[in-house]
This record gives sequence, C-alpha cells and structure tokens, in this order.
Amino acid sequence: MAVDPAKRKAVTEVVREHPGMTLAAVSPGLIVFAVLWLVMGFWPALIIGLVAGGAGYYFITRQK
Repeated sequence: MAVDPAKRKAVTEVVREHPGMTLAAVSPGLIVFAVLWLVMGFWPALIIGLVAGGAGYYFITRQK
C-alpha cells in the first residue's frame, strides 16, 4: 500500500502553503472527536478516532 510520492509531495506543499485550508478540511473530524470525548471520555474517543483514521487510510491507499 504505497502512497504515490508525487501526491505525497503535493499534499505536503498544500499543507505548508495553506494551513487555514488544512484546518478547515480537518475541522469536522476534530468536532466529532470533541463530541465523542465529551460523551464517552478520552480513551474511547481516541480509539474510535484511530480506527476511523486507519480505515480512511486503507480506503484511500488500497489498490483498485
């Protein structure tokens, strides 16, 4: 499951050039994490976040 080096470089450049846009892109995930933290506590929210992040990484990088 290798990530294309050109895409990785492009994403890195976007994050460096536009940190506000990056924050806007990840803010829904941060809000969901905060709500889960308030409702369930820190550790369950962290575990759910890691599982969701891993699943997202898998679906983005899998071979089609």
